[in-house]
Amino acid sequence: MPIAATSRSTPRSASASAPAQPRDHGLDRLRVAVILLVVLLHASLSYMVAPPKWWYVLDPRQSLFFTGLVLVVDVPIMLIMFFLAGYFAFPSLQKRGPVGFLRDKAVRIGIPWVFGTLVLAPPTAYLIYYSRHFPVSLGAFWRTDFWGKAYQQSVYWYLGVLLLCFVLTAALSAASPRFAAWKARTVQPKGALLLAFVLALAAASLLITGPCTFDTWTHNYVLVYQPARVPLYFGYFGLGLCASRQRWFTPGGYRPDPGLWTSLGALSGLAYLVWRLRVPPTVTTLGARTVTALLFNGFCFAALLAGVALCQSGSGGEHPWWRSQARNAYGIYYLHPLVLYPLALLLVPFPVAIFIKAAAITLAAYLACWGLSAAVLLRAPGLRRLF
Repeated sequence: MPIAATSRSTPRSASASAPAQPRDHGLDRLRVAVILLVVLLHASLSYMVAPPKWWYVLDPRQSLFFTGLVLVVDVPIMLIMFFLAGYFAFPSLQKRGPVGFLRDKAVRIGIPWVFGTLVLAPPTAYLIYYSRHFPVSLGAFWRTDFWGKAYQQSVYWYLGVLLLCFVLTAALSAASPRFAAWKARTVQPKGALLLAFVLALAAASLLITGPCTFDTWTHNYVLVYQPARVPLYFGYFGLGLCASRQRWFTPGGYRPDPGLWTSLGALSGLAYLVWRLRVPPTVTTLGARTVTALLFNGFCFAALLAGVALCQSGSGGEHPWWRSQARNAYGIYYLHPLVLYPLALLLVPFPVAIFIKAAAITLAAYLACWGLSAAVLLRAPGLRRLF
């Protein structure tokens, strides 16, 4: 599963007498934090200055605070999700084999992706028209514009790209005995290799950002994606695979220093924010694009390790309250557009400070989707197999 806990699978090579690996509550906390940030990001887009023109619900009152929040939060959250998916993929692949692994992902990722795209994304996209009082019915929108200029997959795009990552991983395992037999061993990553990873992704994204920016979306109907971030999707998924095999974050393995990485994350995030506020995406000179790519990738990587370090240095992940949130993270991600955007639309006419509105819809949507996931998605026959 891409977001919810996946560490329940154990490698086939593990002996029955071997002690089970303790659950990493730090990564559970990171998973929960990322999903909460996803909901917060999507709430903040309604209140930012100069929001995307196509965003589902736009409040007439705006604040530069939310612009900064969106610019910063948008950088690492989805790539952390790709990293976590890669981190937990290999044990499942070894346990099930390539065919069983793909069968499981087709059920748990493929079915929700297709259903979300065909059934849930159209009414979500229709909010763009409805909130602006366009005289088009939902049925007419679904038959016409949704398959043309308004096509999108809402948040379910992630599932499509993630499924492709899983397909490529399974294909590599089937084609390469060496990859399939990749044994986990404790390895401390070298700083030079981590820097090379960041620079390689920056170079790859720079090559793509000529005709587009890091914020540009496109699609081929099957997959929806941001072209400049495609190398990062696969790069962070692959980094998760490597981190898992090299036993990062385990006792004796690589443990990011909270002070170092939090400082680097804060400084790189501030540098990226200042740059983005001073240099708009319309500036497409090679120098501007190079600086953007370097700052984006540097901040993303620092935010990942800062998030891991902070979440692993905390406590409480073993509490049932935390376990429930981690177990329902996938469901919260899947359901939140259906609750969050109508709430934002409902509050548009109310003369309430937008800071209160943003906090209210974020908290209400998160809690409501947590409850719906726990009560419905994880309990209803048929659905619990998917989530």
